[in-house]
Amino acid sequence: MDVTPEYLPRLETLLPILTMDSIVWRSDRLFSRQSWQNRTRLRNADGWQWITVPVERGQTGEAIRNTRIAYHDGWRKRHVKALQYNYSTTPFYEHYAPDLTDLLSTRYETVGALNHAALKLILAWLKHPVRWLEPDDVLAEPDRDPSIIAPLVTDPFEHPVYQQNYNGFHPDMSSLDILFNHGPAAVHKLARSS
Repeated sequence: MDVTPEYLPRLETLLPILTMDSIVWRSDRLFSRQSWQNRTRLRNADGWQWITVPVERGQTGEAIRNTRIAYHDGWRKRHVKALQYNYSTTPFYEHYAPDLTDLLSTRYETVGALNHAALKLILAWLKHPVRWLEPDDVLAEPDRDPSIIAPLVTDPFEHPVYQQNYNGFHPDMSSLDILFNHGPAAVHKLARSS
């Protein structure tokens, strides 16, 4: 499966990965501002909020794996505080919070490296190991079909509805939303039914 890196990925990205043994990590794709590559949404009392990883100026046209993160404005502390403020009362927050704090305390040079570490952490929580491939790895294997690095064409994603920490339901949150609210069993159940 072909995966474009997302920051703390949404269910739309995570669920298909949970049905795969290996993924092609497409950090070679071009960075796109105001995309899921360096931001995600968290559920809050007003609906939802963006949290964004700032990048250094002049990154347009760079590959995601080369897009440098800007560390001048304290975004990591703001992300930890936003997660705590919006999710500290959920059943599984305390279970995952220390790992997330460690993730966000680590200085990653690029968006691609941060996203790789975040997805790897989430997959570890879900006990779902995958083989990580780069596009060049796939093309170098003589018996491998090169179409594997093409984007996976699927039916339009129908977002599952589940109980969130606040009234009502808002789709397209980070996959942390369902993990904090319902734990890993709920994510596996959704992956099996998708």
